Amino acid sequence: MQKTTETKKEAVMVNQLPDVDLRHYISIKDNQLYTSSTRIAEVFGKEHRNVLRAIRELDCSKYFAQLNFEQCEFKNTNERMMPMYNVTKDGFMFLVMGFTGKQAAAIKEAYINAFNQMAEALHNKQHDNSAVQALQATNQDLQGELLQLYRDKAQLLEQQLSHTKKASTRKSPSNKYFEHKKHQFIQNVVQYLRQHPGANKTNVMAAAGFKKDDKTARKWLADYEGIHWESEIIGISHAYFCKE
Repeated sequence: MQKTTETKKEAVMVNQLPDVDLRHYISIKDNQLYTSSTRIAEVFGKEHRNVLRAIRELDCSKYFAQLNFEQCEFKNTNERMMPMYNVTKDGFMFLVMGFTGKQAAAIKEAYINAFNQMAEALHNKQHDNSAVQALQATNQDLQGELLQLYRDKAQLLEQQLSHTKKASTRKSPSNKYFEHKKHQFIQNVVQYLRQHPGANKTNVMAAAGFKKDDKTARKWLADYEGIHWESEIIGISHAYFCKE
């Protein structure tokens, strides 16, 4: 019964979100639809470097990666050439599976709708190139405002739902134990990185008492990046540095 009630509340959340048109985030090249990693970062409110890292760490085949993630460059505000990826719809869907939360889920749906609308226009013989471009050239300023409203509304509704769940669920001893383990993990990582700046993920996880493929510890490592530590790509691996 509780799950049914929560599902209904989540459906209400989505229905209360404003309409947003993301077709101008979709580009066409050689009759192929794609979006860029910079666009994905912008829409989901993420740092572009974190989106790049997510793409590079995807657990997919080399063939799928080559087919759906085209590495290229863009010029940043300082006129420097920086890495980015052009991402197909299949690549986008594979990537954003890892973006969790009701806010991210709602934006995923809008993004996929934009891909589908552009694909329909592109493959419909009744639409010529000018018509497809007209579909893509939505009012970007207005859509940018709607997208921000979309995020704010989704975040507020997600907080309300989270508050309702917390109010109806008492913390159990297992939750306290989990929080203790997380706190201990953070302390161990911080202490290790103070002594070993630039350590790779495997060594950081081992120092915290976890195997490198432990999902919970990997999540904690990602969740507290930018708060207690930060990372950068050196060669083919991530180097971690303490921020405290």
